Amino acid sequence: MSAQGLLTEIKKHLPLKVYGKGPVLELLREMGTLAEKTTPLQATEVFRSNESGELVCVVALEGKEKVTAALTNLRLDIKHPLFAKVRNYQREVEREISKPGQDVNRSSFRVGDLYKR
Repeated sequence: MSAQGLLTEIKKHLPLKVYGKGPVLELLREMGTLAEKTTPLQATEVFRSNESGELVCVVALEGKEKVTAALTNLRLDIKHPLFAKVRNYQREVEREISKPGQDVNRSSFRVGDLYKR
C-alpha cells in the first residue's frame, strides 16, 4: 500500500489510539509528561510531511499539549484493523533507511522517494 493510500485509510479511523516509541516518549518526558510505552496517546490528525514525505500524526495525552510524531515512532494496538498495514509501512521505511552499503543522509532522506510520489 502506498503512503498516500495509508494516509487515506488512517484518516477514516481518526481519532486513533496509539502508543509512543523512543523519540516520542523522550519528547513527552522533556515536556514534563510522564509517559511510558504503555501510555495511550490519541492521534487526532495525520498528514504527509512536505519536508520528508513521511506520515506524521498530531498526538497528545488527554488534556496535555499536542506534539507531532512520525508514524514510524508510534504503535497501534495489535487488534486495530490497520495494525498490519501500519507495521508494513514502518518496516519498509526502516528497511530503506538501514540498507547496508548505503550512506543514508537521514536529514535528506525522503520517505516519499520510496513511493516516487
